[in-house]
Amino acid sequence: MIENVIAIIAALGGIILVIGSLVLLYQGRITLQAIQNRVQQGKQADTSGTDALSVEIGQIKVRSQYPTIALFLVAAGCFWLALQYGKGQRRVVSGVLDNPDAKDYTVMYTGVMGVVYPDDKGQFEQEVPEDVHLVVLEIAKGGEEPQKFPLYPAKETEWPVKCSLKAAANATPSPGPKLKVDPAQVATVNEELPPLKAQ
Repeated sequence: MIENVIAIIAALGGIILVIGSLVLLYQGRITLQAIQNRVQQGKQADTSGTDALSVEIGQIKVRSQYPTIALFLVAAGCFWLALQYGKGQRRVVSGVLDNPDAKDYTVMYTGVMGVVYPDDKGQFEQEVPEDVHLVVLEIAKGGEEPQKFPLYPAKETEWPVKCSLKAAANATPSPGPKLKVDPAQVATVNEELPPLKAQ
């Protein structure tokens, strides 16, 4: 996603600026001594001279005669930008599992890396990025083949979405009533039958 790429680039830029500023301070290429001298002497900054650093990004303008402070401000702006793009817009995709044993199931949000467990009422929810157009819920009890429910978050109007599980195809049928032998219906044979022969 483009938001994640921008967030990573901005964060890397901020880290490079902070490390670069610390290296320049350590080497003595830039110092904070000028700021301390001006504060002690009570002098105003000379606005008639040219700025040591001037950066303009859209509405953000950074100008300073002290490049150390300016570099740290630009680095802070990069970190702020990374946070804004990193969190992105998210929406809650929620559902309710229509099954008496709902709490024994797991719900996996395929494509957005999320696994949740329904509560006692079968309700579950998970945040997903707003730009995700399809979420596939894979619902299963331990070791069983999951049942899949495709959801289109932008098209759903009612939340939570109801998920009704189908009966498993390999489920064992319930045993029928035990047969009872009625002696009155059994015919008695007087002659001994010959043994069966395989052909």
